Amino acid sequence: MKRLYMLLILVFGAYALLISLYVWKADLFHIPYTLVGTAADPHTFMTNEEIAKSESLSRIRSLAYFINAPLEIGLLILLLGVGVRLRKFVEKWFVRSWLQMIAFIILFTGLLGVLLLPLDYLLFVVDHRYGVSNETTMTFWTDHGKDFVINGLGTLFMVGLFRWMLKRSPGRWWLWLWTVSIPIILFITFIQPVLLDPLYNDFQPLQDQELKAQILHLAAQSHIPTDQVYEVNMSERTTTINAYVNGIGDNARIVLWDTILNKLQPKEILTVMAHEMGHYVERHIYWGIAYGLLLSLIGFWLACHMYRFFINRWGAHWGIRGDNDLAALPILLMILTLMNFASAPAQNAFSRILEHRADVYAMKMTGDGDSAIHAFQQIAKQNLSPVTQPKLIQWFRGSHPTIMERIMYFKQYAK
Repeated sequence: MKRLYMLLILVFGAYALLISLYVWKADLFHIPYTLVGTAADPHTFMTNEEIAKSESLSRIRSLAYFINAPLEIGLLILLLGVGVRLRKFVEKWFVRSWLQMIAFIILFTGLLGVLLLPLDYLLFVVDHRYGVSNETTMTFWTDHGKDFVINGLGTLFMVGLFRWMLKRSPGRWWLWLWTVSIPIILFITFIQPVLLDPLYNDFQPLQDQELKAQILHLAAQSHIPTDQVYEVNMSERTTTINAYVNGIGDNARIVLWDTILNKLQPKEILTVMAHEMGHYVERHIYWGIAYGLLLSLIGFWLACHMYRFFINRWGAHWGIRGDNDLAALPILLMILTLMNFASAPAQNAFSRILEHRADVYAMKMTGDGDSAIHAFQQIAKQNLSPVTQPKLIQWFRGSHPTIMERIMYFKQYAK
């Protein structure tokens, strides 16, 4: 075991060193010479200090992203022995298997959350240092408490379902679990804007009646069934700007962060909202769900074979009694973390296609390229976002086209 631990530490150390050198030393943010001095050049709308801060913050976030998944995988491997001891502990204190499962999941996920908390807190501090966060320490801890409860309940449900299906269909549990995940995903998508989002922020009707009328006019043109626009008090948490349209069918919600109301002009806001409405009109949420389900089908199949291989090859060495052992939970979480990290480029590539289509829809609705350009210049400025990213980071983190690409597209519609 000591050799394994040393090997994990050495491999992770080498990986962290290489990714750190790439993130900190490579020239990541240069723009083509032909775009120097154009609307896509950050020097035309940001100060040198803002550009330096945006690039530095992006490097820190990228490094944290590339470190987090391997760190979590390594911790889960190191915690396999702890999982066995926790299983023995809950079996000693509880007779019923469902109580053992609840206790084990609470203890193990709580331990893992505590071990990963320093990285979350470090990013919280970094965002404050760079001036993009207004979140208080109390809010940080409150949100983590809510996340723990919600994620814990979700984990408990999925693990219970997994163990039940594994018992009844050892060879095809992955297919049944994937099938059951479809209505669960749809249900979560449906209830999130109504039940989950208000747990974290206060929503109220948009106060600016003139802007509200303009947005609802756009919504009517887009055949979006709503007669209300909401603003949410995100300025208590962040200085960045955003807006969205979410929900399904008659449950659609048009939401603007109060920061976007304070920092963009009405015409700029309308181009952003036309983009968000494009997602709704073109049913991107359904396409996203369908694509996600396709990826998850492949993922469940791979996870089944990886899980079985790991249990058969190394389970006995760790004291894991079989596929249905509670102590095997770290293996499941490790596989899910690995597959989520590995599938990020495929997820982001599809997301970028949808985001560009929403930009196309926004120009179809408004034709106002100038306002769209100014809006995204302000988004880069206020969110401290570099206008471009290197391909590796864009593959893994880029759910949207770069701001440079979007500005150059909008330029076709500028006067």
